[in-house]
Amino acid sequence: MEDRVKIFTSGNSQAIRLPKKYRLPGESAHIQRRGNSLIITAADDVWARFDRGVQGLAATGFCEKIQREQPKRADTRTKVFQ
Repeated sequence: MEDRVKIFTSGNSQAIRLPKKYRLPGESAHIQRRGNSLIITAADDVWARFDRGVQGLAATGFCEKIQREQPKRADTRTKVFQ
C-alpha cells in the first residue's frame, strides 16, 4: 500500500513532509533519481556501513575461500637487506 505525501515549496526548494513511519535516523540523507522515482537513504556512519559489509562477507563464507596455502618448507633465500 502506498502513502500519499504533500509536495510544497520551502524557499527555492521543493519539499515533502515524511509521515512518522518513514523517519530516517541522523541529520542528513542521500538522494538519487531513478526514472520518475526518488530513492532516499539515511546517511549513516561510513564505518558502520563498512562493518556491515565485512559481516556480510563473513556470513557467506567468502573469507574461507580466499585463504592461501602455506609453503611446505621455510624460505631459505638470503636477505638482501638486514
